[in-house]
Amino acid sequence: MDIERVRRKRQKNVQEQTLLRQEALLRAATFYRDNPDRIPLALRQYALGQAIDWDRSIIMELDANIYGGYWVSGMLLTQEHRFIEFDLSTNEDHSALDDSAKVIWLDVSAQTSTSRHLRGTGISKGAMALEIQATLNNEDEPDA
Repeated sequence: MDIERVRRKRQKNVQEQTLLRQEALLRAATFYRDNPDRIPLALRQYALGQAIDWDRSIIMELDANIYGGYWVSGMLLTQEHRFIEFDLSTNEDHSALDDSAKVIWLDVSAQTSTSRHLRGTGISKGAMALEIQATLNNEDEPDA
């Protein structure tokens, strides 16, 4: 299926919507895997302290400054197939945690669906992330 043709369509069926979601997730995971220097330093360092292996983990979402201050937030899938949501309060250039050191680092694996058959939406974001991670790591996909 041609991704550009699907993007231009006004109305998309479930499979086409899933294809676009999967392509966006793959693009994000690949971008940060290929450009680790684009991951904010505060996140890289904090995650290393949480035993995150950046060579095997993937970033699913990454946003900076969405709360009007200096924050880095998003979601990652660890090398151990755990889904982590994070919000880190950082300094202005995101190179270190700020003085308040407000950190939210939550394992949301139990709340993250890894179903391949969701009614009305197709495959879940969690299942997509596991597939993408397995592909990027050249390993068999874990049982969901």
